[in-house]
Amino acid sequence: MALPPSRLVPLIVPALAVLVFAVLLASGMQNGSSAFAAILTVELLLPLVGVAVVLGQLAQAQRVWALFAIVLGATVGLLFREAFYILMAPVPGAAAHLFLAGPIACALTGLILILPPTMRAPVALPLLPVAAAALAIATRLGDPALFARHYLETAIALQVSILTAVAWPVAHFPHPVLQTASRILGSWMLAVALLYGGAYVAGRDGGLIPPPFPEIPFEENVGTHAGGPETLAEPI
Repeated sequence: MALPPSRLVPLIVPALAVLVFAVLLASGMQNGSSAFAAILTVELLLPLVGVAVVLGQLAQAQRVWALFAIVLGATVGLLFREAFYILMAPVPGAAAHLFLAGPIACALTGLILILPPTMRAPVALPLLPVAAAALAIATRLGDPALFARHYLETAIALQVSILTAVAWPVAHFPHPVLQTASRILGSWMLAVALLYGGAYVAGRDGGLIPPPFPEIPFEENVGTHAGGPETLAEPI
């Protein structure tokens, strides 16, 4: 049965969104700068999923403010990322590992999730903008081709898609088991952040440097000993 044209009008907007998303993603697939290379990593994917779970388990009024805080934090992080670089530069090994922005975002999101859902709102609203700023900085630094065309737009589109895909079912199925599982996820995220951050700092020196050789003792009167070079050189 054919659908009337009036029923097809609401499908125009999502169809255009899919088309724009495909165009942005296709350019990255051709030149090797696809945002998948940066987004689908543990240190970026895990805090993103954690933020989505936090959003899904907040009350509807609190969710609006949390979304505003996330957008504001991500924007501030991208605009003032140089200040974050200067702040994190003294940390050993930070510059070589995206200035530890991924583990920072993971740790902040884990701190929110380990709390009971009824106690998260006062902590989530101050911490979510900071976590979003760290996540945005890590996304910007994760560009595999350094300022590749359409990378940031595609990365943001992928992150929004993942955020929506996780937050929507969490918000519509508020089962007590999911609340307990979210706290377990928060403890895992804290552990991952500490392990990743500690491994980055401890492994800052990745070069294979041989140990110094001991000095060879030098004897001035080597030829005076029996069996020395001068003794062997004497005529018979």
